[in-house]
Amino acid sequence: MSLSVKENRIVAANRVGENSLQTVLQGKVELPGTAAPVGRILWVKGVPTLHSSSVDQDRVYVQGAVDLAMVYAPETLGGEPAGLERVEWPGALPFDAHVEVIGADSAAEASVDLAVLACEWELAPGQFAVDVDLILAITVTVDQVREFTAISSANLAKPAKLLTDGVVLDPAAPPVQLKVAKQITGMLEFGTDDDDLVRTILDLETKIKLDEPTFSEGTVEVKGWAALSLLYETEELTVKARDFSQVLNFELSFEDPKLEPGMALEPCLEARCEGFVVNDGRSVRVELSLGGALLAKKSQPIQVLTDISASGGLVEVRKEAIATDSFVTRKEQQVVARGLLELAQDLPPMREVLKLQAAAHLLDYEVEADKLTIQGVLDVAAFYLAHSEEDVKPLYRGYFPEALPFTQTLAVPGLELGMQPRICLDVLSVRADLINRETLEAAVTLRVQVEVLEYLEVEAVVEAVEIEPAPEDPPTLTFVFAQGSDTVWKLARRYHTTEEAIVQANPNLQEGGQLKPGDCLFIPRK
Repeated sequence: MSLSVKENRIVAANRVGENSLQTVLQGKVELPGTAAPVGRILWVKGVPTLHSSSVDQDRVYVQGAVDLAMVYAPETLGGEPAGLERVEWPGALPFDAHVEVIGADSAAEASVDLAVLACEWELAPGQFAVDVDLILAITVTVDQVREFTAISSANLAKPAKLLTDGVVLDPAAPPVQLKVAKQITGMLEFGTDDDDLVRTILDLETKIKLDEPTFSEGTVEVKGWAALSLLYETEELTVKARDFSQVLNFELSFEDPKLEPGMALEPCLEARCEGFVVNDGRSVRVELSLGGALLAKKSQPIQVLTDISASGGLVEVRKEAIATDSFVTRKEQQVVARGLLELAQDLPPMREVLKLQAAAHLLDYEVEADKLTIQGVLDVAAFYLAHSEEDVKPLYRGYFPEALPFTQTLAVPGLELGMQPRICLDVLSVRADLINRETLEAAVTLRVQVEVLEYLEVEAVVEAVEIEPAPEDPPTLTFVFAQGSDTVWKLARRYHTTEEAIVQANPNLQEGGQLKPGDCLFIPRK
């Protein structure tokens, strides 16, 4: 045989669909028996946890629970000063829901994102229980992993002109999932004055930072650390905020035969951090539980032939449709959203803003030639000390849903109508500027990450065979021993018969058997 071809195996994770569901969770939580009655609730926060997810026909089932934490000022007799209290209820609001994604099936893979959009509460009579209403957003993305085999190049040794045509695909291959399960413990040190000693941890916010990973054949190593933002009450009952920019250093290493140099690492980590007051308030022991996964990806452009022909009709091909999400380009950009926040009438005026927190939500996007315009909104929470005649200034939390709308246009070379921009928003920093007692200006720095893919359907050459002119008087029956690359289609073309005739003449193929090297086949005359 003078025709030689190179086959490529293509593995693609094609996007089936994405959908979101909002569900309302309601419940009542009670204070521990030793806790003081509630005088004023500062806030109730919910953190969702995913327990399991499964894909069925056109649906994704999701189960989990929302952990609740409350900070409150106890009821006291005669207005005596009392420290703030924090109470936690793990798994307080369980949920069991399904999200419809048309085209999903049990062979597909789903990723689930959970977010608390709103949380309202009401103190029950008796001041020892709280009714909580919470809106949970469940976003599900479903991908289907498909495998194809296509010819990428061909050569013909005979003195005949071989013509080929093809396209280059960059399929979104399924990433190498590196599961993370690591516990990190560290100490945060404080001063020795009473106004520095930690009495109660009110809020602990964690952000994970990673250095550039080091890839080698079959392994990857990455170093990281945690940035902590701590809100706490001192022994003097004053509330302070303190940031720790680089603590809880850790190293992660993985082994997998699919890892190779040139890959990129996408973090999909889940961080849970708990703080415990030790050493009579001079230190805080921090326990970080790191879960989730790191996704190792690599762009691998592949040429796929869509036609092979030769002068004199010496080559015949078989084609199949290949459908894949093909990578186009990637863009990352930082933007700053600014706006004024006005306190609600039921909140006291601000004296000092301790910290801000923000969450970004994508609302819509518009695609033009080489341009992507995104529209979003930011929810903002402000922790502040209120004006008061007392020496100890009371702590309050103002929540501003959808407070800062933003629109941003990004130049994305290669982006066209019909392509799929996958957009991710991350809040990098939040800064507050107190304008007056009722107004503050918030500046939120966002990182916008865009990955553009294009859904392509290609009639690709999956088999090619060199053929000789048919003999004038072929034998009635030809005995053939199958070679390694032979298929029924190739044999039918090579011996100028049909696939049906070969299958009918060979009972082992009629029963669904596969053609194996060395098999003896009977090729009937057409």
